[in-house]
Amino acid sequence: MTKKKPGAPVLSGVISIILLYIVLIIMILLFAGKILSDISTGVSLTQLRYLGFSLVLPIFLLASIFINIYKLVKQKRAKAPGATFKTKLLIFFTFISLLSSIPQGILALSFINTAMESWFSSGTGDAMTGGLQIAIDYNKLVSSEMKTFSSSRIFENILGQMLTSPDRMWHTLKNIHPMINSLAIYNGKGERILSRSDKNFTESNLNLSMKEGVLSRSKQGETTVLRIHKNFTKNDVRYFAVISTAFPKNFDTYAGNITHALRLYTQFGKFHSAFFLALIFFFTYFSLPILLLSILTSFLLSDEIIKPVVHLEEAINRVMEGDYTHRILSKHKDDLANLVNSFNRMVAELEQSRQSLVQNEKVSAWQEIAQRMAHEIKNPLTPIKLSAQRILKKYQENPESIGKILSPSVDAIINEVENLTKLIKQFRDFAQMPVSHMSKINLKKHFEQLIFLYSGSFSRIEVDISGVKDISLMADPDQLKSIFSNLISNAIDSFNGGKGKIIIRSDEIVKGTLNYCRIQIMDTGGGIRIEDKPKIFHPYFTTKEKGTGLGLPIVERIVSEHRGQIWFESEKGIGTTFFIDLPIKQ
Repeated sequence: MTKKKPGAPVLSGVISIILLYIVLIIMILLFAGKILSDISTGVSLTQLRYLGFSLVLPIFLLASIFINIYKLVKQKRAKAPGATFKTKLLIFFTFISLLSSIPQGILALSFINTAMESWFSSGTGDAMTGGLQIAIDYNKLVSSEMKTFSSSRIFENILGQMLTSPDRMWHTLKNIHPMINSLAIYNGKGERILSRSDKNFTESNLNLSMKEGVLSRSKQGETTVLRIHKNFTKNDVRYFAVISTAFPKNFDTYAGNITHALRLYTQFGKFHSAFFLALIFFFTYFSLPILLLSILTSFLLSDEIIKPVVHLEEAINRVMEGDYTHRILSKHKDDLANLVNSFNRMVAELEQSRQSLVQNEKVSAWQEIAQRMAHEIKNPLTPIKLSAQRILKKYQENPESIGKILSPSVDAIINEVENLTKLIKQFRDFAQMPVSHMSKINLKKHFEQLIFLYSGSFSRIEVDISGVKDISLMADPDQLKSIFSNLISNAIDSFNGGKGKIIIRSDEIVKGTLNYCRIQIMDTGGGIRIEDKPKIFHPYFTTKEKGTGLGLPIVERIVSEHRGQIWFESEKGIGTTFFIDLPIKQ
């Protein structure tokens, strides 16, 4: 019993496609970030020439798909099992991929365009511009007030009394100008002699070389501090004071963010049309590899889907050729596995039924042969009996005259006994074929030797073997000679002693996966009657006066033993052609 193993797993193919998909996603993310970054920095999209190396993946996928399509075309031309079904599956998968991807692409681009129109609306730009202007105006306001206050006579009076009443003057200063967060007074040597400040405000190192009235900014953690210097004299001693005010926490950071956002917004607005075109190009550029990946996946999945169907079709062909031992193995537990199991059960039942049928046919055949044998034996027994009775009667009536009939009667008995012996020998040859001894035979030389032996027996018959090719066969030489001798003898008999022509030719043909030699033996004799055609290969059927009816059955059996096939075509009054297909390699 032969069994068909299931196909190899497609795990490696699935892993390869997953890796390609991951690579494609990484490429999309990298190039998407690059496009957005270039637009935001004002780089022209024409500089994205490095996208060219990303063509490697689509080209690789296209090459893989074309290779698979080429293989599929070859399979269809060779009428390989499952090729048509695989083609339909691929068309179906490709149609589904397009049906799902095209609407998604249109929806995605439409959504992005709508979002962009919303982002680049006039209200968003005005809001960012207004926020930035507020920050600028606030900075100007604080700077202006600090300068104005530092040059006022009120501040000079406060400084004059600060050295004698620091706490009271600090309190007065905070009431007059709440924005001031600290006040520090330094002597001519740059030493700090007095300072007052709000809680949680720490004065950092100062640049004491700054001129009077010049504003300076410094960063203290997340807070920006604005300072201004003021020189004054007390009791002929020169001093200088530094007042500080703190902006709201993260003021510079927020202002910088607004500035950056406004710059990006302006840049994107400038390239609004180009950006949308870039998105369309970008989407199309990377949608193609995804589509190609889906088609490549379709090839992989279709191969896996049709494997049981292909195995089933191959198995059916094997059964049609007569191999009822073929079975299909399936590890899957699905509907196709149930179909495979049903097929295996059906073939098993067919094999059992075929055995029973063959047995019944053998019984029927031997019953017919027994009847034919009894009939053929009965024919010579009648003249033997009559001859013996004639001798006995003559002996009883006139013993002296028995010599006249003794010799012809005994001759008749001997002839009929020889016919019986010949009949029994042919029956024995038919019932038990000798063991075949295969050897390599050159068909052309075999026919040349055979025709040479017959050349003296059919001087009025032309035999043409020019069409026999130089083909080597593995066969039993004696049995092969018996086949051709019988068919040539029948062809000679069909001429009834007249003129005729026998044409013998050979060709090499292919059946499935095997090479055969097809031999044709054609005669221009009287042909076979229509009513006799179904009985040509039946044992003991003959149209000859002295034929046994076992010649063609023996030929058929030898051909069958050589795993070949024999049939004929005939037309009454035109001639007969016998065809024999023998495998070149046994």
